[in-house]
Amino acid sequence: MKEEAIKRVLTELKAQNNFRKLTPLNKTLINLSSNDYIELGNDENLKKQFFQKAQLKLSSSSSRLMNGSYDEVIRLEKRLQEIYGKEGVVFNSGFSANSSIIKTFYNKNSLIITDQFNHASIYDGIKASGAKFVRYHHLDMNHLEEILKKNREKYDDIVVISETIYSMDGTICDLHQLVQLKKQYHFDLMIDEAHSYGVYGYGLAHKLNLVDKIDFLIIPLGKGGGSVGAYVITTPLFKDYIINKSYEFIYSTANPPINNAWNLFLLEKMPTFSEQRKKLQELSKFFLEILEKHQIHTNSKSHIISIIIGDNQKATFVAEQLKQNGFQIYAIKEPTVPKNTSRLRISLNSTLQKEELLHFTQLLSKKLNSKEKK
Repeated sequence: MKEEAIKRVLTELKAQNNFRKLTPLNKTLINLSSNDYIELGNDENLKKQFFQKAQLKLSSSSSRLMNGSYDEVIRLEKRLQEIYGKEGVVFNSGFSANSSIIKTFYNKNSLIITDQFNHASIYDGIKASGAKFVRYHHLDMNHLEEILKKNREKYDDIVVISETIYSMDGTICDLHQLVQLKKQYHFDLMIDEAHSYGVYGYGLAHKLNLVDKIDFLIIPLGKGGGSVGAYVITTPLFKDYIINKSYEFIYSTANPPINNAWNLFLLEKMPTFSEQRKKLQELSKFFLEILEKHQIHTNSKSHIISIIIGDNQKATFVAEQLKQNGFQIYAIKEPTVPKNTSRLRISLNSTLQKEELLHFTQLLSKKLNSKEKK
């Protein structure tokens, strides 16, 4: 791509109020954009406990198939098997895990049925797989079943993909109903727990005792997991296939031992974080109630609250006004979300105070109704 063409693309993005740039994190602001939902990554006591005994390498210096299968990652995968009752495979990131599983296991002879709001990493894998794919309306099980009825006899190889909690809307899938449809129509089921791990302990599937019904359970750790990397929970047969056929697994340098030691440390302690989870649930309930009192609409049912603003320019304006009043928040704009649904995405965490959320809601109500120039 030539420089002039690149310049034209960037100029168009600026004209659409959709030009991205990196800005330093302002730690003086109240952070409503962090995905560290129960604050595991920022807990000083946890870090102190961990580093008291952690004397670990900062680089694995190799892929898993060479020198990268060090003791810490082997112990981590063994513990995953004990907790989930299935094999665990550690990937370097949630994006890598999602994309790799899809393009490793599915091809031009497969049908992929995906929730229309699934993450970009899922669509990246779908595109690379060469499979035919169909989107079903967001969380619409009736529409999903219609697609299954039309296609079940046409394909021997079908996978349905969903997330448990959706990061742009805060909506929650009906995992029981997905499993029931799987039983009826005999497809593979892939579930992404990026925004439910930690918040629901070992994840929503584990909480509902449905892990054994899911072919690929993807658990990214960069959100409620307070870390980096991802777990893929699957069968022994599929684990062997991943080790032998997944390009990302075979050719990526493994995450450093210190990261997977931290992941194992948090995995062991996950049942002890009940107070943080309870606090997050209370804050979510409180915040949704005060938004309703201020007549601010959201479809959210979780700790992620999405406020639809409209176009990119207005969403950017409101976010900047809130930042000037002490709150770290970002506008989520087209094309990350559909046209005319640019929004504020509010991520609650267990260290926030109700007074802060009340003040934020009052400011938000004022800015949404402001006559100031957008």
